[in-house]
Parts: sequence; C-alpha cells; structure tokens
Amino acid sequence: MTALRIQVFTDFYDPHLLQMTTRLIIFSLFLCAFGANAPRVANSKPNTTSLQTKTIERLVHLDSPIAGVSRYAYVPFDVPQRAVRIHISYQYDRAHGANTIDIGLFDARSSGSDMDRRGFRGWSGGSRSEFFVSPREATPGYLAGEMPAGTWRIILGLYRVASPGVDVSFKISITTDDNGTGSIVSRGPKTAFSAIVNPSNARPGSSSIAPRQGLRWWSGDLHMHTIYSDGDWTIEGLRNSARSLGLDFICVTDHNTSSHHLEIDRLSKDSPKPLLLRGEEITTYGGHANAWGLPSGTWIDFRVSPKDNTGITNIAAEVHRSGALISINHPFALCGGCAWSYDAAARGFDAIEVWNGEWDGTDEQALKMWDKILQSGRHITAIGSSDSHRAANPIGHPTAHVAARFESQSALLDAIRKGRVYLTSEVARPVLRFEAETMGKRPARWMVGDEFHLSTPATIRFHVSAQTAPPGSTISLVSNGQVLRSLSTTTNGRQQIIEVECRSDSYYRLEVRDGAKAMLALTNPIYVKIEKSATD
Repeated sequence: MTALRIQVFTDFYDPHLLQMTTRLIIFSLFLCAFGANAPRVANSKPNTTSLQTKTIERLVHLDSPIAGVSRYAYVPFDVPQRAVRIHISYQYDRAHGANTIDIGLFDARSSGSDMDRRGFRGWSGGSRSEFFVSPREATPGYLAGEMPAGTWRIILGLYRVASPGVDVSFKISITTDDNGTGSIVSRGPKTAFSAIVNPSNARPGSSSIAPRQGLRWWSGDLHMHTIYSDGDWTIEGLRNSARSLGLDFICVTDHNTSSHHLEIDRLSKDSPKPLLLRGEEITTYGGHANAWGLPSGTWIDFRVSPKDNTGITNIAAEVHRSGALISINHPFALCGGCAWSYDAAARGFDAIEVWNGEWDGTDEQALKMWDKILQSGRHITAIGSSDSHRAANPIGHPTAHVAARFESQSALLDAIRKGRVYLTSEVARPVLRFEAETMGKRPARWMVGDEFHLSTPATIRFHVSAQTAPPGSTISLVSNGQVLRSLSTTTNGRQQIIEVECRSDSYYRLEVRDGAKAMLALTNPIYVKIEKSATD
C-alpha cells in the first residue's frame, strides 16, 4: 500500500523525433533506389539511423504520508527489447521546501514491492532532477548494466509532502537500437578490484605512541559524501584531501547506493594509500546508519518505515552477513528524518556516531544516549566523523584514531568492533594517552577497548595525558555517566595520574574539553568487571 494515486498516464511519440525519423526513412529509401549498385565500403562507425527514441510523459499525484503506511511509491513504465538508454526527468511544486520528493530506479526484475530488492539501479534522493542509465554508463548514483525488457519502476520517496498532496510530472525517454549494437554508449571499466589490503602487504602505522606492542594508531574519517549522492566531492578529491591531511583511511558512505564502489576499486588499484573503504549511508525517514567495509557492489536496502525496530534490526543483520559493520549516525540531528526513531538501545549495532562535524548540542545528546547504553552493560563503540559533503566542511573534523596491527580493512573493522578508538577534533591533535593500571603483586596495564576482571574491589590507577591541547583545556575521567575527576591539561602534555576505588562493574572513559566546554577529544571506555562473589 502506497501514497501514490495515478491521475494521468499518457504515452506519446515526440513529434520532433517522429519528423526526424520520417526524414531518415525517406533518405534511406533514396539511397536504396539510387545507390544499390555502388561499391560497399567497410565502415566501423555505428549506424545511428538504427537508434529510435520514444518519450513517455506521466503525471502522478502523491498524498501526504500516513503513519504506518509505506513512504515509497512506484511509477511503472514499459521498456522494450534492445533498449540502450533510459533518461528520466521529473518536476513538482516544491512549495518553498514544504514538498521534497526523492527518486530512484528499479529495472524489470523488480515487482514494485518494498520487500523486493531485486533490480535496484540507483538512487539520487532529492539531489537531482534528471538521470540516465545505459549498458556502459550511468549518472552518478545509478548503475550501468543490462537493460532487460519489461516493466521498470521509478521509486519515489516521500521525504516531505504538504497537504493536500503534490502532483509530480515525469518525462521518460527510452532509446532503442534496432541493430542491437548499443553504439551510443562508451565502454567503462569491466572489472572490480577489492580495496581490502592483506596483512602481508599492509603498511605499519607511524604514530609516535604505541597503545600496545604490535598495535599502531591509524587516523581516519568514516562518514563522507560525493557526487554519487548529495556531495560535491569526487572520490579522487577525497583521497587527495585525506592524503594531504595525513589520514590513513577514509570510508565513502554515499546515500542509499553502491554506485561509488567501482570508482573506489579503481582508485585503490592505482594507489592503496590512503586506504579507501566502501560504505553506504542507509538513509531512512526515521534515522540514518552507516555500513563500513561492504564488499564491492553490495547494496543495503534502506526501505524501512520510521520506528520499525524489526525492519532496522533486519538491516543490521544484512550488513553483518556481508562482513561489514553498522553504526547509528547523528541520532539527534535536526534535519528532517535524520534523528533516530528506532531502538534507543541500539541492539545489533556496532557503533554510534556521537560526534558529527563541529561539536554542538546534538552531539551532547548523542553522548548521553551512548552513556545510557553503556550503563545497561552493552559495549558499543563511539565514533566521530566529519559527514563532509564538500570542501567547506573538511574531512577529518573530527578524526577517529583506531588501534590496529595493520592498515587493512579487516584489521580496522575488528579494532572498531572492539572499541579500540579515540576521537579528536582535528587530525593531529590532541594526542591522547589513556591507560588503566591495576595495583598489587602482579600489576598490569589496560588500554581503550579492553575489559579486565578483578577478584575483589580495588584501586585503579589511570595514566592520562593530552599532548598539544590548547591552554585552558580540561581532562575529565567519566564513569557511568558521571565525571569522577577533572584536571587541567599540562602545558607540556606530561602524564598525570588519577586513582579511583572500583567497587562494582564499571566503565571508564576520558574527555578533553576546551574552556568553552566544547569537545576536543574523547576515548572509548576501559571496562572493569568484578567477580560476583567479591560483591555479594
């Protein structure tokens, strides 16, 4: 059931195209009559007279979405045999922002159901008013490939529809090649290259501080957008920016499409540095989530309704089946449909983005949400990322620093899953040190992401420092949502000690804030468990 009401369906041949076609036929007959005996010359150029374009116009009416009813509508159209190009444009009254209709495409393999993921050919959301697909090329956000005959469907996403609804008009131009040569499109890349770097050829980290023997801190950004969705960046531009900033890895997470994966594969083959990860921002009308480390060409279906906890759980499971990780994005963002409407406990998710771009009040809310999840006993990794769409909001602000043995996709994803991550407002600063030390006959040290067990309540000594933090900054030790101790950062970044008596299961994390309380850095927790017999 959808909010689509079809008012007018009109198929017609464009009169200008018909006139041109008539002239071509007459000219062809003339050649046949007067040139039949002329010598034949081999010609490798395509026979453009075999191309025919038919234009279909459609008008549909969309009603305002109703809670519990699908937010997606489908407009069917027929594609004949030997189609070599489909071009679609659409228009509607935006009513000064009161109406926003997203758009995408499914081919003849789809049945037009929200439950049917077959035949997906792309998504541009509300960022484009026209697009095309063909066997070898497609508009960024869309997938080139086979053009099966049958009923194709435009998918419309009802992002915003004001009462009493809105009319949407379409022009669908279908070009066929009677000779079946597909000559109007150019040849694109044939093969894909895996961006996963094997440990045997992955480069070691160069950070000056080693969290543990064999581990290195790798710096990266896990949330950004390109021309393949609603960004201005090219993937090559992102790679160059990451390289100039000293980032070791980035993940390109365009909205609701896998069309950027092939370009990532090509660039990764040319140069493996920095490491480029394939991702997708799964963009629903009830919140967003990032998938990191998807296999090339893997598309995660985004069609779930707001507050549908079962639907979002199924999406998380699909991401995990692909071998990737999934994270909640900006759960309190103010843009329409961006705030998280699903399970607040984030069951089935690996991470939560508590820091999106410049630190603000929505990030403070996300931080509280994360603390609440941690207090429930669940381990979930906090992530910060730029969500960059263009150079004006640069990548690496904030940066995620990940402790892993190798700079490879598998090693980084495993480290993120384990919570071996700290976040900073800038790529290179501040540089944090945060370790827990247990006292007694056999002292031991623990790092971010570790969980260690105590047989009895005990004193824990924390070693903390924030190198290159600006004057007036404060380091705070946080546990169970409360600040236990705060210290002023030292001008030389020297190590400081905080001792805490741990009497029950707890987690401890570090925050560094400037004089105005804006976040400069934060760590994921070190977890402590005390044996039950010791607390009974």
